[in-house]
Amino acid sequence: MSSRVAYALRTLVLRQKAPYLLGLVITDRCNLDCFYCESKNQQECHFTWAQATALLADAHARGHRALYFTGGEPMIWRDEEHGLRDLVAYARDLGFFDIFIFTNGTQPLDIAGCCYIVTIDGPKRIHDQIRGNTWDAIMANVRGAVTKGVFASITFSRENYAYLREFVEEVSDCGVFRGLSFNLLTHWPEMVAKFGVTAQQRMQLLDDLWSLKKRGYPIVLSRAAYRALRANNWKRPIPQIELATSSKVFTCCRDVDHPSVCANCGYSNCVEVSQILAMKPTALLQVLRMVG
Repeated sequence: MSSRVAYALRTLVLRQKAPYLLGLVITDRCNLDCFYCESKNQQECHFTWAQATALLADAHARGHRALYFTGGEPMIWRDEEHGLRDLVAYARDLGFFDIFIFTNGTQPLDIAGCCYIVTIDGPKRIHDQIRGNTWDAIMANVRGAVTKGVFASITFSRENYAYLREFVEEVSDCGVFRGLSFNLLTHWPEMVAKFGVTAQQRMQLLDDLWSLKKRGYPIVLSRAAYRALRANNWKRPIPQIELATSSKVFTCCRDVDHPSVCANCGYSNCVEVSQILAMKPTALLQVLRMVG
């Protein structure tokens, strides 16, 4: 907690624009083939150990204290004798205090010192239609995780948005996830038109999520982020967030240079961060529940 307080003092009292959250696309290799993902297995992004450790050291020196690994599937990343476990340990030694791994959950969740955000595409029958009968293996890995800090995350698309309530109830009833997070399919306009939800469906999804949250389901959504997402009015790009590939470091995310994508952003975790940085009380409480 002391590191978080120090960050707050620097940014609020001293008004420093210190970096906060670094995302590292450690590899674009993936063992699944989700229809809405164009970045998988393009052989365009794969860090070496030397590249990854140098980038982490530089990011920490510039002020970053929260970190997430993504892909592709980060749990399958290797460089010679090094795996993701080594990078998590290295980041911890540097002084990163919050570390998350976005994973499809098909690999054992056996790395300590981090939290996992496991991507699921709906209730069991819908998930298995989209992700090839992987539900049972994922749940077995979640039950065997070395940490209680495991969250489920769904990307809402045309294929699964109608199953929101069933998804929330089924995943909550499993009793193995600390919380449920979500994204709205964020992509090129033509991809959203083909696979995403409409503006009206987006509004209804957000309202239904908030209603379920108020009923006590463990949905990672603060009142501040709900309002910002619904009004689509948070400030972006968020300069305190960076996303690194092996060729470039982007402010906020890879779509920062594409206004048509950025204008309809549905990355709820980034919206939560924007509200945390704005010191909205409900967002601060939400993050403390996640990492506390």
